[in-house]
Amino acid sequence: MTELTIQYLPVSQIILDQRNPRVAPALESIEGDPPQNFIELALGQFAPDDEDKGASTTFSSLKASIRAYKGLINPIVVTPQADGMYVVIEGNTRVSIYRQLAEEKALGAWETIPSIVRHDLEENGEHAIRLQAHLVGPRQWRPYAKAKYLHSLYMEQKLSINEILDYCGGNARKREIEEYIAAYNDMQSHYMPLVGQNQPDYTRFSAFVELQKPQVKQAVVRAGFTMDDFAEWVNDSKISPSNTVRQLPRILGNTEAKKKFLSLNAREAMKVLEQPSANAAIKEASLEQLANALASKIRSLNWPDVKDLSETHDSQRAQALSDCFEELHDLCKQTGLLAENE
Repeated sequence: MTELTIQYLPVSQIILDQRNPRVAPALESIEGDPPQNFIELALGQFAPDDEDKGASTTFSSLKASIRAYKGLINPIVVTPQADGMYVVIEGNTRVSIYRQLAEEKALGAWETIPSIVRHDLEENGEHAIRLQAHLVGPRQWRPYAKAKYLHSLYMEQKLSINEILDYCGGNARKREIEEYIAAYNDMQSHYMPLVGQNQPDYTRFSAFVELQKPQVKQAVVRAGFTMDDFAEWVNDSKISPSNTVRQLPRILGNTEAKKKFLSLNAREAMKVLEQPSANAAIKEASLEQLANALASKIRSLNWPDVKDLSETHDSQRAQALSDCFEELHDLCKQTGLLAENE
């Protein structure tokens, strides 16, 4: 393999990649090749912001960092074209920021940008670079953009889940990838037709990811509803925040809570389910005490209990355990107690 070296390329010879998943939402309504300045606007609009829990940097903070450092720490990755131009494979946002800083006449040299040139890079190699940088790397795409790209690889490029996993470094993210592909398909099939020509709210995608959690979709169907109904609930903000989707099995399984949900929203329905417990000690127990008690209870389960759980996935006990697991899993990831890829 040819040794990779850093070259300083003229920014004027670099073309932003319109296939960049980060700008995919903005380009969905554009026919043909979008102008470069439109891609730049989309990079700023759809770059990670402070509301994205997993985002490690914002567009504005990255720009401020590059301005202060007067350059890049990490070079971009490009591939050469026959006409002497270079297409960005990884680093569209940094190129856009260089252009902005040049226009603003910021102190520094913005005419050239440090780049790694990948010659004869096959399409699969491009996918690997993008996935390593933005699916498992520090500069992650927004959830909808990530899902759109994964769905394209799976449905259009005909890559298998295992092939996608190879690019991401193993099986650690298999569940996430499968959920994102299924969620994207559900959102396109059931939510997008609802909004029609209106601007979709891409933050609603998280609700469709939650829909893929164990027992949730089955609970919706079992209660006599369809995925179109679910999309309407999401569109009408009956389910907010998105993680309340996990509570649908409990809500739809309780007559009074179900009425509250359909007439109002999931939050009001949860008030029905979360009536004060008759056991005051449980309500007053600390998180540590409850966690220790649950762990002890699980360790003391005998085989008939485990067998019963394995055969009755739709029972209230099974649903409660599944919900508890999801909440604990998210909390441990958010607090660093669990690695991001676990």
